[in-house]
Amino acid sequence: MSKFLNAYYDDRHLVFVQRGGGEVRLRRVRAPITCFVHERDMSRGLYRAMRDSFRVKKIARDGLWWRIDWIDRDSRQSMCEALHKRGVKTYEGSVSPLRRLAADKDIEVDKPRRVYLDIETDSRVPFSKKEDARVLCWALVREDGGKVCRVLKADTDEAERELLAELWRLLGYFDQVLAWNGDRFDFPLIKERTKRRGLEVNHKRWLWLDHLELFRRMNMMAAESGDEKQSMALQNIAMAVLGEGKDDFDASKTWEAWSAGDEQRRRMARYCVKDTDLMRRIEEKTGYVELLQTLCEATGTFPDSRGINPGAQVENFLLRLALERDFHFETRFVDPTRKKFKGAFVMEPTERGIVKDVHVADFKSLYPSIILSWNMSPETRGVGDERCIAALTEVEFATDREGILAVAVAEMVKLRQKWKDEKKKHPPGSPAWKEADRRSTAYKIAANSFYGVVSSPLSRFFDRDVGQSVTQCGAWLLQQTIKVAEERGMRVVYGDTDSLFVAGCTEHEFRVFVKWCNTELYPKLLAAKSCKRNDIVLDYEKAFERIVFVTAKRYAGKYSHYGGTKATADSKPEVKGLEFKRGDSARLTRTFQAEVVELLMGGCEDADEFEKIVVEHKRRVLEGDLALDDVVIAKRLSKPIRQYIRKRKKDGEYARQSPHVEVARVLEARGHDVGEGARIAYVCVDGRTPKTYIPAEDFNGTVDRYDLWEALVWRASRRVLAAAFPAHPWDVWDKVRPRQPRRAKPVPREQMALPWGQAPPDGVQDAGS
Repeated sequence: MSKFLNAYYDDRHLVFVQRGGGEVRLRRVRAPITCFVHERDMSRGLYRAMRDSFRVKKIARDGLWWRIDWIDRDSRQSMCEALHKRGVKTYEGSVSPLRRLAADKDIEVDKPRRVYLDIETDSRVPFSKKEDARVLCWALVREDGGKVCRVLKADTDEAERELLAELWRLLGYFDQVLAWNGDRFDFPLIKERTKRRGLEVNHKRWLWLDHLELFRRMNMMAAESGDEKQSMALQNIAMAVLGEGKDDFDASKTWEAWSAGDEQRRRMARYCVKDTDLMRRIEEKTGYVELLQTLCEATGTFPDSRGINPGAQVENFLLRLALERDFHFETRFVDPTRKKFKGAFVMEPTERGIVKDVHVADFKSLYPSIILSWNMSPETRGVGDERCIAALTEVEFATDREGILAVAVAEMVKLRQKWKDEKKKHPPGSPAWKEADRRSTAYKIAANSFYGVVSSPLSRFFDRDVGQSVTQCGAWLLQQTIKVAEERGMRVVYGDTDSLFVAGCTEHEFRVFVKWCNTELYPKLLAAKSCKRNDIVLDYEKAFERIVFVTAKRYAGKYSHYGGTKATADSKPEVKGLEFKRGDSARLTRTFQAEVVELLMGGCEDADEFEKIVVEHKRRVLEGDLALDDVVIAKRLSKPIRQYIRKRKKDGEYARQSPHVEVARVLEARGHDVGEGARIAYVCVDGRTPKTYIPAEDFNGTVDRYDLWEALVWRASRRVLAAAFPAHPWDVWDKVRPRQPRRAKPVPREQMALPWGQAPPDGVQDAGS
């Protein structure tokens, strides 16, 4: 087994990057562009055709398979498609050369030398033309806090060339480069400016990791409020994580600062260094980069921006396991069908108001345990002399052989348990404890990712029957648990995917029930489905002293205990799905709802007390001073703006689209970033139909306060209050916009009883005029 830092595709070759004795070495090998055909499908005629084809480099027997090496990717794709039309299946014909070689050679991922990077560029150039912006300054910060910064000496190409040459020289000591929003700005700009200045640099040899995208994915579930999701700008994240932001330097005037020289240039440089160091400190606090490294080492994936994708992380692992078992996955270049399959079971809450003494049980690692219990995998489906039957779908899976997917999950579960046990051996917070905790978390994430790759139509491992069987077995288990709980006189007030919420029993009674499910119910249920193993475990996770269900997947609850540990007065409530937790809501919306939730969870059951809060927030919205942060809404583009199709109405005008899309078109014309994933911030300045929105950067203090209250601020908290106090008349606060005065209807002259030619009274319209 060989350790590598990185690998990249170059002119039909793969180049692997290694470091030895402090020096970087590049190892160049031919890129294997391969597919497989099963021996049962390889007729003599097909063999001769493949052997004699100029597109085929080599064809050879490999166990039960024929391995075909192609001259290039286009040849492989066109021939695989042609073979499929003839009824001949090919396998793994879309696997990249790097994935293929990594699986064949069992390549191990080495730990890279890491550095953080930030740049300042000519502020006169818009984002859409960022490659035209001259680099004015750059900063590098090592993991140990060591810093270096350089500033452009003169506004000339030669000076910029020297500046960039020095950057690349110092980057040579490192293997992984992190920048905030690096994929969208820093990385492409540096590479393009380097090219324009005539510097020959093999930038492929570095791992380029967008720290913003990594943080966004890792922090998605960890964020405690919507404030942390409102903006992914480094300033906002630093304030949320570190309690400290950037300097007050105006980054929109870098050119003016550089042109001023002396102290202003030094101030820009200090600003650049601090930005870079904020990333290092954020990593010290979160450990997300190290967690990614652990995931990549476990799955054979290189830790760059592409390696953030869970699908990429588990792909190598599955390919390796398949190879060990002489199995290959069917080729899929495009999604064979976009038809959705049945998902998880979600039960609407059955009780309104403030529900008290609610016990919650969760299935531990539900989907991984289902895969293990039913031995679910694409190659075990519908085969074998001995089979088990998936609940609700009736799909059969072999039990007389191990499935690749089940083996992969079992390995991750075993490794997670190993590091959980290791974690217990060390003092909390010690380096060894943190390392064990990171690895335990990494293997948990990987285990849960395997379901994603078989259930996603975009994955080469996609299998509709397997994906749907996993979700439906989960739904069946939850439904059966709800059924027996109700038969025992318990009130099941809510259920969702892997959890059920139960009232009407004591803590002791619920613990007895959970134990009975694990020892009696689930073994019996799985035996009836002919499963040979049972990994299903229900865990009594927590209890709520009080909980308010707004809708399915939206609730707020105050703990009485969590994991058997009693809650304290300082214990934060659990909030799921409410605007308070979301990043696409206005700050006024979040603060109002947070205050309502805090009072509810604090034990208040007097609706009149909540009316006082409503009155105060209504006054602030309609009469108080409002800053941009109070009213701005920010939503991400799910695709580049050009891919949002604009439909025309019968009158030839474009139909209106979502506000963030409409505003993105305005920003595009100004040269702003409107690519996939860009957050578009906007404000409503007129809430009357049709509503008028402007970019946040155009905000001048004017906002439609009536719409702000009715459509955003009040609506979110009203849902919570109506759920907690359903009998209270909350609708009296729904409408605050003053009614428009009615226009007087035209009165025909003959009905005015006025002499012909005499003018009608003031305010009356003359229908004849």
